Amino acid sequence: MRKRTAAILAASIISAGAVAATAAAAGGPPGPTGHHGAKASLYATGMDNPTSFAWGDGAMFAGDSGNSSSVPNGGVYVIKNHAGTKIATSLLFVGGMAFHKHVLYVSGGDIGAAGVQWQIFAMSGWNGVTFTGQKAIYTAPKGFQGFNGVAFGPNGRLYVGVDTGLLNDNDHGPASTSPYLYDILSMNTSGKKLKVFAKGIRQPWQMAFAGKSPDPFVSDLGQDESAKNPPDFILQVKAGQNYGFPGCNHTKGSKCKAYAKPFKTLTPHWNPMGMAVIGKKLYVGSWGTNGTSGGALYWMPITGGKLKAVVTDFPLATDALAAHGGKLYVGGSGTSGGEVYQVTP
Repeated sequence: MRKRTAAILAASIISAGAVAATAAAAGGPPGPTGHHGAKASLYATGMDNPTSFAWGDGAMFAGDSGNSSSVPNGGVYVIKNHAGTKIATSLLFVGGMAFHKHVLYVSGGDIGAAGVQWQIFAMSGWNGVTFTGQKAIYTAPKGFQGFNGVAFGPNGRLYVGVDTGLLNDNDHGPASTSPYLYDILSMNTSGKKLKVFAKGIRQPWQMAFAGKSPDPFVSDLGQDESAKNPPDFILQVKAGQNYGFPGCNHTKGSKCKAYAKPFKTLTPHWNPMGMAVIGKKLYVGSWGTNGTSGGALYWMPITGGKLKAVVTDFPLATDALAAHGGKLYVGGSGTSGGEVYQVTP
Protein backbone atom coordinates (compact mmCIF):
# COMPACT_ATOMS: atom_id res chain seq x y z
CA MET A 1 0.00 0.00 0.00
CA ARG A 2 1.70 3.19 -1.21
CA LYS A 3 -0.75 5.83 -0.14
CA ARG A 4 -0.35 7.08 3.38
CA THR A 5 -2.92 6.17 6.00
CA ALA A 6 -4.39 9.67 6.03
CA ALA A 7 -5.14 9.55 2.32
CA ILE A 8 -7.03 6.30 2.63
CA LEU A 9 -9.09 7.71 5.48
CA ALA A 10 -9.75 10.96 3.67
CA ALA A 11 -11.16 9.08 0.69
CA SER A 12 -14.12 8.22 2.88
CA ILE A 13 -15.33 11.81 2.46
CA ILE A 14 -16.88 10.71 -0.78
CA SER A 15 -19.32 8.40 0.94
CA ALA A 16 -20.65 11.20 3.10
CA GLY A 17 -21.11 13.92 0.38
CA ALA A 18 -2.49 11.65 32.04
CA VAL A 19 0.91 10.79 30.61
CA ALA A 20 0.70 7.46 28.90
CA ALA A 21 3.19 4.75 29.79
CA THR A 22 5.83 3.97 27.21
CA ALA A 23 5.18 1.14 24.80
CA ALA A 24 7.88 -0.85 26.49
CA ALA A 25 5.79 -1.21 29.64
CA ALA A 26 5.22 -4.74 30.91
CA GLY A 27 2.69 -6.62 28.86
CA GLY A 28 2.80 -4.13 25.97
CA PRO A 29 4.53 -4.25 22.61
CA PRO A 30 8.26 -3.45 22.39
CA GLY A 31 9.11 0.23 22.56
CA PRO A 32 11.01 2.29 20.00
CA THR A 33 14.75 1.68 19.66
CA GLY A 34 16.98 4.74 19.92
CA HIS A 35 20.29 4.91 18.06
CA HIS A 36 23.48 6.80 18.97
CA GLY A 37 22.02 8.07 22.25
CA ALA A 38 18.60 9.09 20.95
CA LYS A 39 15.67 8.55 23.30
CA ALA A 40 11.97 8.23 22.52
CA SER A 41 8.99 8.11 24.87
CA LEU A 42 5.24 8.21 24.41
CA TYR A 43 4.22 11.83 24.87
CA ALA A 44 0.48 12.08 24.20
CA THR A 45 -2.60 10.06 23.28
CA GLY A 46 -6.27 10.83 22.68
CA MET A 47 -6.23 11.50 18.92
CA ASP A 48 -7.06 9.32 15.93
CA ASN A 49 -4.25 9.79 13.40
CA PRO A 50 -2.05 12.88 13.75
CA THR A 51 -0.69 14.21 10.47
CA SER A 52 0.98 17.46 11.58
CA PHE A 53 1.95 19.61 14.57
CA ALA A 54 2.32 23.31 15.36
CA TRP A 55 3.20 25.42 18.41
CA GLY A 56 2.10 28.94 19.26
CA ASP A 57 0.60 31.17 21.96
CA GLY A 58 1.79 28.71 24.62
CA ALA A 59 0.04 25.66 23.15
CA MET A 60 0.80 22.58 21.05
CA PHE A 61 -1.65 21.70 18.28
CA ALA A 62 -2.09 18.57 16.18
CA GLY A 63 -3.83 18.13 12.85
CA ASP A 64 -5.65 14.81 12.51
CA SER A 65 -7.00 12.85 9.54
CA GLY A 66 -9.43 10.76 11.60
CA ASN A 67 -9.88 6.99 11.68
CA SER A 68 -13.35 6.49 10.20
CA SER A 69 -14.13 4.39 7.13
CA SER A 70 -17.42 6.23 6.62
CA VAL A 71 -17.90 9.85 7.70
CA PRO A 72 -14.47 11.44 8.39
CA ASN A 73 -13.85 12.31 12.02
CA GLY A 74 -10.51 14.13 12.09
CA GLY A 75 -9.88 17.76 12.89
CA VAL A 76 -7.73 20.08 15.01
CA TYR A 77 -6.55 19.10 18.49
CA VAL A 78 -4.81 20.90 21.32
CA ILE A 79 -2.36 18.74 23.27
CA LYS A 80 -2.34 19.54 26.98
CA ASN A 81 -1.25 17.40 29.91
CA HIS A 82 -0.19 14.70 27.44
CA ALA A 83 -3.67 14.28 25.98
CA GLY A 84 -5.31 15.53 22.82
CA THR A 85 -8.63 17.41 22.98
CA LYS A 86 -10.50 18.21 19.78
CA ILE A 87 -11.22 21.87 19.09
CA ALA A 88 -14.54 22.85 17.52
CA THR A 89 -13.94 23.49 13.79
CA SER A 90 -15.66 22.47 10.57
CA LEU A 91 -12.63 20.50 9.39
CA LEU A 92 -13.01 16.72 9.23
CA PHE A 93 -9.59 16.01 7.74
CA VAL A 94 -6.31 17.88 8.29
CA GLY A 95 -3.24 17.43 6.11
CA GLY A 96 -0.98 20.14 7.50
CA MET A 97 -0.65 23.07 9.89
CA ALA A 98 1.73 25.91 10.69
CA PHE A 99 1.66 28.67 13.32
CA HIS A 100 2.66 32.11 12.06
CA LYS A 101 2.36 35.45 13.90
CA HIS A 102 -0.30 34.28 16.38
CA VAL A 103 -2.36 32.56 13.67
CA LEU A 104 -2.72 28.82 13.09
CA TYR A 105 -2.93 27.98 9.38
CA VAL A 106 -4.53 24.63 8.61
CA SER A 107 -5.00 22.73 5.35
CA GLY A 108 -7.89 20.32 5.25
CA GLY A 109 -11.33 19.34 4.12
CA ASP A 110 -14.91 19.53 5.29
CA ILE A 111 -18.31 18.74 3.85
CA GLY A 112 -20.38 21.68 2.67
CA ALA A 113 -23.76 21.98 1.00
CA ALA A 114 -22.21 21.15 -2.39
CA GLY A 115 -20.07 18.27 -1.08
CA VAL A 116 -16.39 18.18 -0.27
CA GLN A 117 -14.58 21.48 0.25
CA TRP A 118 -10.78 21.66 0.43
CA GLN A 119 -9.73 24.80 2.25
CA ILE A 120 -6.92 26.66 3.99
CA PHE A 121 -8.08 28.04 7.35
CA ALA A 122 -6.60 30.84 9.44
CA MET A 123 -7.44 30.44 13.13
CA SER A 124 -6.73 33.28 15.54
CA GLY A 125 -7.53 34.45 19.07
CA TRP A 126 -6.45 31.34 20.97
CA ASN A 127 -7.90 31.65 24.49
CA GLY A 128 -6.67 28.39 25.96
CA VAL A 129 -9.75 26.45 24.91
CA THR A 130 -10.57 27.42 21.34
CA PHE A 131 -9.89 29.95 18.59
CA THR A 132 -12.26 32.90 18.67
CA GLY A 133 -11.62 33.59 14.99
CA GLN A 134 -11.78 30.93 12.27
CA LYS A 135 -11.75 31.93 8.61
CA ALA A 136 -11.30 30.02 5.35
CA ILE A 137 -8.77 32.14 3.47
CA TYR A 138 -8.69 29.87 0.42
CA THR A 139 -11.20 27.42 -1.03
CA ALA A 140 -9.92 25.12 -3.77
CA PRO A 141 -11.74 24.95 -7.11
CA LYS A 142 -14.17 22.23 -8.16
CA GLY A 143 -12.52 18.91 -8.87
CA PHE A 144 -9.56 19.60 -6.56
CA GLN A 145 -8.14 16.43 -5.01
CA GLY A 146 -6.92 17.51 -1.57
CA PHE A 147 -4.30 19.37 0.46
CA ASN A 148 -1.23 17.93 2.18
CA GLY A 149 1.30 19.62 4.47
CA VAL A 150 1.88 23.35 4.84
CA ALA A 151 4.89 25.46 5.84
CA PHE A 152 5.91 29.10 5.88
CA GLY A 153 8.92 30.15 3.86
CA PRO A 154 11.40 32.86 4.89
CA ASN A 155 9.56 35.21 2.50
CA GLY A 156 6.45 35.01 4.71
CA ARG A 157 4.40 33.11 2.13
CA LEU A 158 2.45 29.95 2.89
CA TYR A 159 3.35 26.81 0.92
CA VAL A 160 1.08 23.76 0.55
CA GLY A 161 1.29 20.45 -1.29
CA VAL A 162 -1.55 19.16 -3.48
CA ASP A 163 -2.58 15.54 -3.00
CA THR A 164 -2.53 13.04 -5.83
CA GLY A 165 -6.16 11.96 -5.52
CA LEU A 166 -8.07 11.87 -2.25
CA LEU A 167 -11.38 11.91 -4.10
CA ASN A 168 -10.84 10.11 -7.41
CA ASP A 169 -8.10 7.72 -6.23
CA ASN A 170 -5.84 8.90 -9.05
CA ASP A 171 -2.96 7.37 -7.16
CA HIS A 172 -0.58 6.70 -10.01
CA GLY A 173 -1.47 8.73 -13.08
CA PRO A 174 -2.03 9.39 -15.85
CA ALA A 175 -2.47 13.09 -15.23
CA SER A 176 -6.07 14.18 -14.98
CA THR A 177 -7.69 17.58 -15.33
CA SER A 178 -7.85 17.99 -11.54
CA PRO A 179 -6.76 21.54 -10.67
CA TYR A 180 -3.13 21.87 -9.56
CA LEU A 181 -2.53 18.10 -9.54
CA TYR A 182 1.13 17.26 -8.72
CA ASP A 183 1.86 20.88 -7.71
CA ILE A 184 3.12 22.80 -4.71
CA LEU A 185 1.26 26.09 -4.30
CA SER A 186 2.14 29.27 -2.45
CA MET A 187 -0.04 32.17 -1.31
CA ASN A 188 0.06 35.13 1.03
CA THR A 189 -1.40 35.06 4.54
CA SER A 190 -4.76 36.23 3.20
CA GLY A 191 -4.97 33.33 0.76
CA LYS A 192 -4.40 35.69 -2.17
CA LYS A 193 -1.78 35.99 -4.93
CA LEU A 194 -1.76 32.24 -5.51
CA LYS A 195 1.24 30.88 -7.41
CA VAL A 196 2.31 27.45 -8.62
CA PHE A 197 5.69 27.13 -6.89
CA ALA A 198 6.69 23.81 -8.51
CA LYS A 199 5.05 20.98 -10.45
CA GLY A 200 5.41 17.37 -11.52
CA ILE A 201 5.62 16.03 -7.93
CA ARG A 202 3.57 12.88 -7.52
CA GLN A 203 2.63 13.31 -3.87
CA PRO A 204 4.24 16.18 -1.95
CA TRP A 205 3.24 15.09 1.56
CA GLN A 206 5.06 17.30 4.08
CA MET A 207 7.72 20.01 3.83
CA ALA A 208 10.23 21.91 5.96
CA PHE A 209 12.43 24.96 5.38
CA ALA A 210 16.03 25.09 6.63
CA GLY A 211 16.94 28.50 8.06
CA LYS A 212 16.68 31.27 5.47
CA SER A 213 16.78 28.95 2.47
CA PRO A 214 13.88 29.62 0.07
CA ASP A 215 13.96 25.99 -1.09
CA PRO A 216 11.82 23.64 1.05
CA PHE A 217 12.62 20.01 1.67
CA VAL A 218 9.64 17.90 0.56
CA SER A 219 8.79 14.22 1.04
CA ASP A 220 7.51 12.70 -2.18
CA LEU A 221 5.84 9.29 -2.34
CA GLY A 222 6.54 7.51 -5.62
CA GLN A 223 4.21 5.85 -8.10
CA ASP A 224 2.11 2.83 -7.25
CA GLU A 225 0.28 0.06 -9.08
CA SER A 226 0.96 0.79 -12.76
CA ALA A 227 4.77 0.79 -12.45
CA LYS A 228 7.24 -1.76 -11.12
CA ASN A 229 9.17 -0.64 -8.04
CA PRO A 230 9.42 3.11 -8.62
CA PRO A 231 11.53 4.90 -5.99
CA ASP A 232 10.48 7.43 -3.37
CA PHE A 233 12.21 10.76 -2.95
CA ILE A 234 13.35 13.58 -0.72
CA LEU A 235 13.26 16.79 -2.74
CA GLN A 236 14.75 20.22 -2.16
CA VAL A 237 12.44 22.22 -4.36
CA LYS A 238 13.35 25.46 -6.11
CA ALA A 239 10.80 27.87 -7.52
CA GLY A 240 9.71 26.97 -11.04
CA GLN A 241 11.05 23.42 -11.04
CA ASN A 242 9.24 20.59 -12.79
CA TYR A 243 9.94 17.04 -11.58
CA GLY A 244 8.16 15.47 -14.52
CA PHE A 245 5.49 13.25 -12.98
CA PRO A 246 3.62 11.34 -14.38
CA GLY A 247 5.79 11.07 -17.49
CA CYS A 248 8.91 10.74 -15.34
CA ASN A 249 8.74 8.32 -12.42
CA HIS A 250 12.46 7.43 -12.40
CA THR A 251 12.03 3.84 -13.54
CA LYS A 252 13.42 4.86 -16.95
CA GLY A 253 16.11 7.50 -16.78
CA SER A 254 15.64 8.58 -20.37
CA LYS A 255 12.21 10.00 -19.52
CA CYS A 256 13.60 12.19 -16.73
CA LYS A 257 16.56 13.93 -18.37
CA ALA A 258 14.68 17.17 -18.96
CA TYR A 259 13.37 17.48 -15.41
CA ALA A 260 14.61 18.54 -11.98
CA LYS A 261 16.65 15.96 -10.06
CA PRO A 262 15.64 14.70 -6.60
CA PHE A 263 17.76 15.72 -3.61
CA LYS A 264 17.76 12.10 -2.43
CA THR A 265 16.45 9.03 -4.27
CA LEU A 266 15.19 6.33 -1.92
CA THR A 267 14.49 2.67 -2.46
CA PRO A 268 10.99 1.61 -3.55
CA HIS A 269 8.49 1.64 -0.67
CA TRP A 270 10.83 3.57 1.65
CA ASN A 271 7.81 5.78 2.40
CA PRO A 272 9.19 9.18 3.47
CA MET A 273 6.61 11.05 5.53
CA GLY A 274 7.12 13.98 7.93
CA MET A 275 10.01 16.43 7.58
CA ALA A 276 11.76 18.57 10.22
CA VAL A 277 14.97 20.59 10.44
CA ILE A 278 17.10 21.22 13.53
CA GLY A 279 20.25 23.22 12.81
CA LYS A 280 22.06 21.57 9.92
CA LYS A 281 20.22 18.26 10.16
CA LEU A 282 17.20 17.17 8.16
CA TYR A 283 14.98 14.61 9.91
CA VAL A 284 12.68 12.32 7.93
CA GLY A 285 10.00 9.98 9.22
CA SER A 286 9.38 6.70 7.42
CA TRP A 287 6.10 4.84 7.36
CA GLY A 288 7.78 1.42 7.54
CA THR A 289 10.60 1.11 5.01
CA ASN A 290 10.35 -1.49 2.27
CA GLY A 291 7.12 -3.00 3.52
CA THR A 292 8.17 -3.47 7.16
CA SER A 293 5.67 -2.77 9.90
CA GLY A 294 5.96 0.21 12.19
CA GLY A 295 7.77 3.48 11.58
CA ALA A 296 11.22 4.97 11.92
CA LEU A 297 13.04 8.28 12.10
CA TYR A 298 16.25 9.15 10.23
CA TRP A 299 18.52 12.14 9.74
CA MET A 300 20.90 13.43 7.10
CA PRO A 301 22.89 16.66 6.63
CA ILE A 302 20.94 19.44 4.95
CA THR A 303 23.75 19.52 2.41
CA GLY A 304 23.09 15.90 1.44
CA GLY A 305 24.61 12.56 2.32
CA LYS A 306 23.71 9.28 3.94
CA LEU A 307 20.56 8.72 5.97
CA LYS A 308 21.25 7.53 9.51
CA ALA A 309 18.80 5.95 11.96
CA VAL A 310 17.66 8.01 14.96
CA VAL A 311 14.79 5.84 16.24
CA THR A 312 13.39 2.64 14.77
CA ASP A 313 10.55 0.28 15.74
CA PHE A 314 7.89 2.90 16.40
CA PRO A 315 4.62 0.97 16.95
CA LEU A 316 2.83 3.36 14.59
CA ALA A 317 2.91 4.80 11.10
CA THR A 318 4.96 7.99 11.32
CA ASP A 319 2.67 10.31 9.34
CA ALA A 320 3.59 13.40 11.39
CA LEU A 321 6.94 14.88 12.33
CA ALA A 322 7.91 18.31 13.67
CA ALA A 323 10.68 19.93 15.70
CA HIS A 324 10.19 22.21 18.70
CA GLY A 325 12.57 23.30 21.44
CA GLY A 326 15.35 21.01 20.24
CA LYS A 327 13.14 17.92 20.40
CA LEU A 328 11.25 16.00 17.73
CA TYR A 329 7.63 14.93 17.84
CA VAL A 330 6.51 11.89 15.87
CA GLY A 331 2.83 11.06 15.43
CA GLY A 332 0.53 8.63 13.72
CA SER A 333 -1.96 5.86 14.27
CA GLY A 334 -0.63 3.36 16.81
CA THR A 335 -1.73 0.50 19.01
CA SER A 336 -3.99 2.74 21.10
CA GLY A 337 -5.22 5.06 18.38
CA GLY A 338 -3.49 8.33 17.63
CA GLU A 339 -0.22 8.68 19.51
CA VAL A 340 2.63 11.21 19.74
CA TYR A 341 6.19 10.31 20.69
CA GLN A 342 8.77 12.80 21.92
CA VAL A 343 12.31 12.19 20.68
CA THR A 344 15.54 13.62 22.07
CA PRO A 345 17.96 13.15 19.17
